[in-house]
Order: sequence, then C-alpha cells, then structure tokens
Amino acid sequence: MANLNSTLELKGARNVRDLGGYPYGTEAGATGKTAFGAFLRAGSLGGLRGADFARLERYGLRRVIDVRSSFETRHWPDPFAAAGHPGIEYVHIPMFDQLNSSGMRGQIPARMLDVYLRLLDDDADSLRRVFEALDLGDEPGCVLFHCRAGKDRTGVIAMLLLGLAGVSDEDIVRDYVATGSAMTPSMWAQRALVTIVLRKRVPRSLFVAHAEEMERTLEHLHERYGTARAYLEAYAGVAPDVLDRLTARLRGREM
Repeated sequence: MANLNSTLELKGARNVRDLGGYPYGTEAGATGKTAFGAFLRAGSLGGLRGADFARLERYGLRRVIDVRSSFETRHWPDPFAAAGHPGIEYVHIPMFDQLNSSGMRGQIPARMLDVYLRLLDDDADSLRRVFEALDLGDEPGCVLFHCRAGKDRTGVIAMLLLGLAGVSDEDIVRDYVATGSAMTPSMWAQRALVTIVLRKRVPRSLFVAHAEEMERTLEHLHERYGTARAYLEAYAGVAPDVLDRLTARLRGREM
C-alpha cells in the first residue's frame, strides 16, 4: 500500500506528499526508511492560502521547483514566484508533457508511458537542472517540486529520486499510484475540460495513475540506462557529489 503518512494536509493544494517513509536498501546491504522533511512532491500550488504558507514554512520549505511550461506559469502563476516569501527560493525549470504544457494545443499522447520515456530520453538536460536544484548543499530544509497535477513530470522526478535512494521499484510504483487517490476529482474535471476544448474524447489513461505506466517506465530505465544513479550521472550529467548529497539527504544520513 502507499505510504499513508506522507500527505501534507493543505487547504489550497492536493497531492502534496513527502517522499519520506519508504524502505530503502544501500549498495552495501544496509537498510532504512527514507527521511521525512527532505523532499515534497506536489501538483499546482495556485490555491494556497495564508495558513498553507505558514504550514510549509514550519515544515522547513526552502526551495520550490516548478517544472511547468511557460504557458502554464503564465496562466496559472506559482505563488512562490512573487515576492513575500522570504527564505523560500523559487526555481522555474520547464519540462514538457505534451498535454498541460502546450495548453492542450499539441498532439495528444496515446498513453502517458510515451511522455515518460520522452522525458527520460529527450529531456535529460532539464532533469539535470532539476536534480541540481534539488540539492541544498549542506543547508537544512525541504525542497518541493511540482508540475500541474503532480502526476507525470513530477512522477518521473520522484521515480528517479526514490530510485537514487535505493527504494524498490514496487514502492516507487506505489508512490506513483497514490496520485490517483489524491487527485481523482480534479483529473476527471481536467479530462472534461480537454474534451470540450478539443471537441473529442481523449484517452482516459492520460488522467489516471495506472501502475503499468510506471512499471514500464522503470523497465525502460533499467534496460537502457541501468540504475537511476547511472541515468542521472552518465546520461543526464549530474555531478557525483550532487547525487551523493541527494542520496544522503533522502536516506536521512550525514555526508
């Protein structure tokens, strides 16, 4: 089952979840559980209220990474991009999912697996920048990364981050599927909107978090690149010391 203790309850945002609490295994055979308070994954933050901001500040939030396209940030601005949140840095690194990122104007993917593989194979530079931004160095605090629904682009980042820490594929899939439980009503609303805009039905699979989509993405990752670390270091070009710090932070250990 999904990590039930991971959800951060906020009034103005759904699907804000901590990556803490998942079992991991190290290369040397040690085991543990990922640390709470290191990384948050989320969907759109545009509905956050005053109490939500205070909650996130108390949680230790220090950086927000927004991977939505410029189209999305222009129409649905991130509240952390504006002044008024001292101590919390906003970083915008656009990634493209062929649906939200184009305002539903591009070619609609037949399945989200195609989007995930394209992100891995063709957008490694963006993923490198994201993982560099996830690194707070030696500073304490939490980093939140998000797209619009918190399912696809965010899901690929979470997959790699959990894999880097040594979390099993099974738990990575569970983390991905948990988005469906958190976001189902808004996903159906989004599908209805897309149907109206495009004047045709779009695949239901684009608006659910099917385990098979992430399972096949992980199969591709392992078959083509090996491990999450091998992908990030050898293919995406993330520096080894950055990956070491991210791994240690998510495992709750000092470097």
